[in-house]
Amino acid sequence: MEEESKFIMDFNIEDIHLLYDCVCRRIQNWEGAPSRHPFEQEHLSKLKSELYKAILDFKFYDES
Repeated sequence: MEEESKFIMDFNIEDIHLLYDCVCRRIQNWEGAPSRHPFEQEHLSKLKSELYKAILDFKFYDES
């Protein structure tokens, strides 16, 4: 069984907002099956949720 590669990156809050917007737009414009694998839509949804958690975390702890 192969291990999944993981990466750690540094983003500022503006980057997170931009990525969140891009993921939301991709979900809205998702072509659907059969041209795209259904897993992609699930993955985008999880990514959107994680980015939104980061935004909320920033608003709660870091925003003045």
